[in-house]
Amino acid sequence: MAKPRIVAIDDEAEFIDMIQNYFGLRGYDIAVAIRGTKGIELVKEKKPDVVLMDLKMPGIDGDEVLSLLKSMDPSPKVIFVTAYDDGGKTKARLLKMGAYAYFDKPISSLRDLEEAVNKAAQA
Repeated sequence: MAKPRIVAIDDEAEFIDMIQNYFGLRGYDIAVAIRGTKGIELVKEKKPDVVLMDLKMPGIDGDEVLSLLKSMDPSPKVIFVTAYDDGGKTKARLLKMGAYAYFDKPISSLRDLEEAVNKAAQA
C-alpha cells in the first residue's frame, strides 16, 4: 500500500524541518508550509490524505484553516500538533469541527504521530 500524502503547516521552522525529515526519510510524500495561506494552496495542489497543522500561527490560524479545508474538500484528515493548552477545551472544539486527532507539543513520539497519520489515511 502506498504511503499517505501529507501536507504539514506550522510556523515553527525547526518543527517543520523535523517533520519533513522524519516522514521524508520514511518514504512519505510530504509538502510543508510555514503559513496557513500557503498551506491551503498546497492542499489544493497536492491533494493530501493527511494535513498536520499547528493551531496558533500568524495571519490565518489553524481554526480558520480547518474550516476552509473542510468547506473546500472534507476528505483530507486533519491532525493538530500544537503547544496551545487550555485544559482540553480547544481540543474538544477542534475534534467537533472535524479534526481527526490532536497531539501536544513537544511531541513525545514521532512514531505515535506516524501511526496516527497512517490510521487517518485509512479512515
